[in-house]
Amino acid sequence: MTQAGGPANSGPLVRLAQPSSTEPSRRVRINVGGRVFETLLGTINAAGKTSHIVKTVTSSPVSSEVFVDRDPDLFAVLLNVLRYGEIDHMIERSTMEKLIKEAAFYGMLDNLKAALYPQALDGIDVEKISPIIPNGMDYPSALAAASDGSLWVGHGSKITVYDWAHRKGKTTVTELSTIKTLHRISDSHAAIGADDFPGLHIYDAAKGIHTKSLTWVDNDDPRVYNPGVRAITSNDTQMFASFESGQKLDNTILIVDREKYDVQRELGRQNGGTGHSKAATSLQWLTEKNLLLVGASHGGAFGYSGYIRLWDIRTDKQVWDWEEPHYKNPRIEQRDVFADIVANEELSGLFKVSINSGAIAMADLRHLDATDPWLTLTETNPELEETAGGVDNKLMTYNKQLYVSRGGSLEVWSEVPLADSFKDLKEKEYWETSFRRNFVDHRRHVTDPITQLAVGGDRLFVARKEHQAVEVWETRRVC
Repeated sequence: MTQAGGPANSGPLVRLAQPSSTEPSRRVRINVGGRVFETLLGTINAAGKTSHIVKTVTSSPVSSEVFVDRDPDLFAVLLNVLRYGEIDHMIERSTMEKLIKEAAFYGMLDNLKAALYPQALDGIDVEKISPIIPNGMDYPSALAAASDGSLWVGHGSKITVYDWAHRKGKTTVTELSTIKTLHRISDSHAAIGADDFPGLHIYDAAKGIHTKSLTWVDNDDPRVYNPGVRAITSNDTQMFASFESGQKLDNTILIVDREKYDVQRELGRQNGGTGHSKAATSLQWLTEKNLLLVGASHGGAFGYSGYIRLWDIRTDKQVWDWEEPHYKNPRIEQRDVFADIVANEELSGLFKVSINSGAIAMADLRHLDATDPWLTLTETNPELEETAGGVDNKLMTYNKQLYVSRGGSLEVWSEVPLADSFKDLKEKEYWETSFRRNFVDHRRHVTDPITQLAVGGDRLFVARKEHQAVEVWETRRVC
């Protein structure tokens, strides 16, 4: 029989499946400035569901061609970023500027950032990229890097902001003649100071305006006047600033509310009559230990002296104190003094570099109660045994590596990857040969001394004496 109105012997009605507008394997066509690109929706989705390009494609009819009135050459680069997560780092700066703007338009900026960011910084495998050169004639005197690889440069009286792509932002003129210490409080604000200019000064570096100035005041003590700032650091809620009075004797550490910029209290006030009671020249917050590392190294008519202290700011008590030259125990024949001190919590170590010998020593934070906690690092390779002392030698740590500047040369100390090095920190022990030295620059004897070191976002920044450019070092991605 034949159904009325239908074909003879017809079976059940079959509907062809239509592709979903959100199916990752669906092919999409995007016309950018007259040039057609064909790709998969899954590739476009890598930009994130909130991005402009994803919203545009998914809101259009399945079979339609999306048109975007933009530069097709730049879109081609961004499409490959979505496909492979990589980009040619040799792109010219002018092109990179346009590429970043295009990525922001499409909502692909996070993808572009991820492709541009270098591999995890490894001091034994780095190379220079394009330097950062602030405007004007002043040399960089203070550097502050952030976790996104951006850099703020203090040069003369000015602060210049460079973003994650090292594009120049705002330059702010401050009241200081030369910025000696620069600390980033947030993405927009910086704290600056100098030992020859009174006060701690807060600036909104993103807008180029002065926010507030703080100073150390004691109306009952006339010796406290024109106090300058020697060092600054902070934790999540507080900022710490080392102040020294105008006559370079009395000193203290002010604890400042990080949001309101109000002074909360003093910590460790000293009269500065001896080298072991002078102002702190180094401050570092130890997050895991919840302690403040305070270090000072000063020279005088009878040589150098200094101290290293750990403070528990919850109780305002010292939990460890080490003085140099060290005379407390006659068995310790240590008459050298450190030039710089830094802590690395991933290694649970304090590191110092000595002025006279240039030796690098480590103290285990877990065993500071020992009579002499210091372990001098020994280089077993005779070709790398050379050391050089100096009052301007600097230390910096990043991840599990220690960077050391000696005059114009820069070296990195890395933990030797033996079986013991992969143990949990609670089970690990360190030896004189636990670390190995390597030179960052192939030129071991560079004549221009290093004045500043900073690290952030897996980028190493180096400033040299009377050099206007800031060197940028990266570990390139391995393709």
